[in-house]
Amino acid sequence: MVSAIWPYHNSLILLYSVTLEEYVMRPILLLTADNSPIFTATVVIAGITIVIAVLVLLIFIFQIFGKIAPKIEALSLKTEEKINRIKEDLKAKRAARKKAKQKEDQQSEVVEEAVKLTPIPSAVVPPPSPVIEQGISGEVVAAITAAVVATEGQGAVIRSIKKKNVDGRNPWSHAATIDNTRPF
Repeated sequence: MVSAIWPYHNSLILLYSVTLEEYVMRPILLLTADNSPIFTATVVIAGITIVIAVLVLLIFIFQIFGKIAPKIEALSLKTEEKINRIKEDLKAKRAARKKAKQKEDQQSEVVEEAVKLTPIPSAVVPPPSPVIEQGISGEVVAAITAAVVATEGQGAVIRSIKKKNVDGRNPWSHAATIDNTRPF
């Protein structure tokens, strides 16, 4: 344990160690530069040796990389070629399906034209009139019929028109509640 720092002694700061009961020099002060030619030569040789060792290590790493990189590139080219072949096969299959669908559509158009050209029997049965609940005016029935024909076309058939029993709750509110509370 060091207890106190003493003033300069021989240009070094000395510490008094209570456990050793003597003056101890701070270890950081041992790293001061020496101006002797041997020390300078040692530092220069060590520096050059470290630089050359690191350069040799880098050259070795780049040589290994130079041997591995072409193999990786060749492998990626093979993989890319396989992917391109698979894509071409898929395009060919899609084109074949599209061609088959076009033929099928053409055949169905021919059948539809044949059906349109076939004579319709003269005794066409009119659609049954809708069952209308008491209290619904003819104007409401006409409006509902017009709306259904406008959305569904001339072939739509209305079988009945009834009033909805709401029971005091808005049906749109009920539909929104069902839609917003359904599980995912």
